[in-house]
Amino acid sequence: MGLNLETLIGILVILILLILADGIRRMLRDRGRSLKVRIDPSVRNYSDEPVEERNPELLGGPRVVTRTRQAEAQPDSEAVAPPVIMEKEDAPVTPTTEASQPDLFGEAPAAPARSRASVRPSQEPVQDKKREPASQPARKEILDVIVMHLVANPDVRFPGRTLLQQLLEQGLRFGDMNIFHRHRQTASGNDELLFSVANALEPGTFDIDTMEEQTFRAITFFMKLPGPAKPLESLERMLTSARALAEALDAELRDEQHSVLTPQTIEHLRERVQDFERRQRLADAQ
Repeated sequence: MGLNLETLIGILVILILLILADGIRRMLRDRGRSLKVRIDPSVRNYSDEPVEERNPELLGGPRVVTRTRQAEAQPDSEAVAPPVIMEKEDAPVTPTTEASQPDLFGEAPAAPARSRASVRPSQEPVQDKKREPASQPARKEILDVIVMHLVANPDVRFPGRTLLQQLLEQGLRFGDMNIFHRHRQTASGNDELLFSVANALEPGTFDIDTMEEQTFRAITFFMKLPGPAKPLESLERMLTSARALAEALDAELRDEQHSVLTPQTIEHLRERVQDFERRQRLADAQ
């Protein structure tokens, strides 16, 4: 019983198909292994990193920016907290970030920064830069600050209602940076800032809506130089207001080092202002 030709051809065709199927299976298996080798390293790299650090909207190209490098890139002005006028106290204080805490003794607040979405340095047209004014008035650099504190007696606090009334009677008005300011109207009709009064405890501000229900340990009078056109006269006005509040609130006046404000200290403050005026006149003459 021999096999005919057609049977042999059928067997050969089946064997060829089986060989081809086995070859395709092996090729697909090897290809799957190579894909895993190429994909696994990237999955392993990204799995250890927070999702937000791979945000494609971050500026500076497609590279990943870690939190450490972001902290290094922040300007010094954001990293340095503003000066503390007095020590902290146990009284509850609303938490504030460094960016929102006002710098009472610094320069005027700068214009708000543009959002990230609107900042595109590489695509900024040259025409926009030409539209800016050729010269802008430079902000005055604060060279000196005359400071004095009004401190309540031990175990006593200033009632908010009384403090507010006394501040208003001395011509101070609540305003910029959530503190009180004393202004003088110039001959041209403009308001000139003479001196300011802040809360002596952090963050240095007042909540005008709840001030009458609060109590205060101390307040701070300060005058920035350069500032008023007649700084010596402004110093005398600040001294007069501080003495009036000290008498009305039965409080004690202290200097910037928290020592009792003596006549010698007051004379030293006057000398500082006069020395500043001399330096300003010399600078203007040059």
